[in-house]
Amino acid sequence: MHCPLCRQAELVSTQRKIRLDDVLHRWEAASQAIRFPSSVWDSVAAYDEPIEIFQCPTCSFGCTYPVVPGSQEFYETISAVDYYNEEKWEFEQADEDLRSYARSNILDVGCGSGFFLDALKKRNPTALLTGYDANGALLPPLAARGLKTLSDLNDCAGRFDAITMLQVLEHVGDPVALLELCTSLLSTNGSLIITTPNAAGPIRHFPDAHTELPPHHLTYWTADTFLKALPLLGLEVVSVRYEPLPDYLWDSYLPAIWSENPWPALIFDPIGKARGLEGVSQLAGFAARAMTAAGIRRLNGIPGHTIYVHARRRS
Repeated sequence: MHCPLCRQAELVSTQRKIRLDDVLHRWEAASQAIRFPSSVWDSVAAYDEPIEIFQCPTCSFGCTYPVVPGSQEFYETISAVDYYNEEKWEFEQADEDLRSYARSNILDVGCGSGFFLDALKKRNPTALLTGYDANGALLPPLAARGLKTLSDLNDCAGRFDAITMLQVLEHVGDPVALLELCTSLLSTNGSLIITTPNAAGPIRHFPDAHTELPPHHLTYWTADTFLKALPLLGLEVVSVRYEPLPDYLWDSYLPAIWSENPWPALIFDPIGKARGLEGVSQLAGFAARAMTAAGIRRLNGIPGHTIYVHARRRS
């Protein structure tokens, strides 16, 4: 299989294989609120062979094969545990770029519960805001709040000066087709804003996390992937940014990257050892508590979970 993104190399097996039923069991074990209906279990039972993960040696794009996207019932079940968040770092970044480039006709693809569109409407009440989500059950509440909605991207009659796709691509079975469609819906020089988990960030230390595996996540993205692939789709990359590591990930991510000497380790490692602390877990925990007490909520300079890409459609 050739890489569908950069189209320059054959995909290579990572030798990682996943059993879908095992992943579902791990979702349920992680939260008492998650209990998948029989329809979800039946959908994965059809796959007797493990799902395998492949990667492009040229652009680092990763994908699973065979492709088994999560069903609507799957996402309805996992959304019971705060799946959609009202406040995100990428919301702030996207709002900043949209205002800087005077974007006023905006389509949010994968809008979910509409939290991002609500934030945009609050800041710019005159903007033309439209939401689309594959889960059509989420759209009526948006319309009731005065937001436009699309039930099918292929039925869109006009063009937008900006399209946002925040934490969407990694869930899609054919991300190339979605990128091509969204590019076609952009006006010339229109903005396409994308966020995904950063496969080259700290999450690389947790490759078997159930939230990063199918049927939830089907593809894996890095800055190199976007920089090499988006120009082939007629897009110019304007900027790439990394989410500063947020405080709710410190307990898991800081111990994993402590030996890489991020700036908290350089500061708190000698202080902690002078206090008799031993081991990465104790030292990272001490740093986390001290920074929380100081009112720090994000670690600038240390990439967190998300990569943010702003691109423009070329003429």
